[in-house]
Amino acid sequence: MTKQRSRGEASMNTATRLGAAMPGRRQILLPLALAPVAGWAVWAAGAPDLPSHPAGPFHLPLDETTAIWRDLCAARMGGPAGDPKLPVRISALDGRPLTVRGFMVPLSDGATHDRFILSANPMGCPACESPGPSTMLHVHSAIALPVTREPLILTGILRLRPQDGLIYRLDSAEQRWT
Repeated sequence: MTKQRSRGEASMNTATRLGAAMPGRRQILLPLALAPVAGWAVWAAGAPDLPSHPAGPFHLPLDETTAIWRDLCAARMGGPAGDPKLPVRISALDGRPLTVRGFMVPLSDGATHDRFILSANPMGCPACESPGPSTMLHVHSAIALPVTREPLILTGILRLRPQDGLIYRLDSAEQRWT
């Protein structure tokens, strides 16, 4: 009986020692629960803000080919039919040449496309909010372009087409090289 006790006591002591070495649920969950508070504290302390708009931060640097996205994103859906309300400066661009840089979103499978979506931000970015119709151009390209994840610079004629579901269309688009 003494052997069993000592064996039982030994296994109990081993379990106690292992339990002390292994982290408990509280030791694991508490830091995870406090992580958002720490992030907020860094933000409140004056961390630099990312440039943002209603669809989330822009991924491309601000230049003459990306500044137009800030204007295009100013369209708001409203009215009883959900018609977009376009700023005057955007309405004035209807039918005029436009050069814009963005990310290709193919509408079907294939290596090349002459009709696709050009988005202000890359699709599938976990940091971006859901894109809306004002952050996309329906592109009708003059020639089929190869699918790429890199930003494209396109020049074409801007058409305001709110009745098509997407507000903007870029007709006769051609890729421009920098």
